[in-house]
Amino acid sequence: METTTLRQRRLGFLEKTINRQGSVLDVRHWDPSGFCEIDLHLPGVNMQNWQSPPHIKCRVAPYHYRDYTPARWNATLRTCTLFIDTSHEGPGSQWAQSLVPGDVFHYLGADGTRQKIIQGSHLVMLGDRSAIGHFNGLQQLAASHNWISGMVVIPDEAHRHQFATAFPELPLETLPDADTLLAQLEQQALHPSWQYYLAGNSHLVVAARKILKARGCPANHIQALGFWK
Repeated sequence: METTTLRQRRLGFLEKTINRQGSVLDVRHWDPSGFCEIDLHLPGVNMQNWQSPPHIKCRVAPYHYRDYTPARWNATLRTCTLFIDTSHEGPGSQWAQSLVPGDVFHYLGADGTRQKIIQGSHLVMLGDRSAIGHFNGLQQLAASHNWISGMVVIPDEAHRHQFATAFPELPLETLPDADTLLAQLEQQALHPSWQYYLAGNSHLVVAARKILKARGCPANHIQALGFWK
């Protein structure tokens, strides 16, 4: 059986072989704590080719990686912003809270996610604050004539107000908990042409998908992506 030390050596060699670097331009922590925005410069990433919200595999600690969705990218300047929920304990939250402008940003690569934009449709986004960056990426890829609505769970009241100010491009209703979102989803009108994008906590994503399917929403109109449990 491979020992922990040997495994770490193998991972260390892999990191040195494929590690890529960018730089941290700015970090903004919301008040109260629990959410932050991280501006990055990624000179090695070609953002022109992004067709779906991408994810970046970030090195948050030795031998530890987390996937985060870049949003508000500028393909010419090769800059973007990560929006990270830091309310949960773990290496990802600790890493995000420790970053300061000028830090080197280590990552393995940037790949597209499974969710695709259906141009010209009404996009309904359902999730929690860990999906804010993902929803922002969807909005950026959507044509200007796409209609966007939906609901996002943001437990802290102050953060709900900050969201409305910081993300005017995401006209989503902010709710205090997942139960409220699911209860409202049970009552809201559905339309056969609407496209549903579910993201965030896996339990919330599964529950919302079950409600939509039980109410007759076609499976090909639901794109679900669980980020954490």
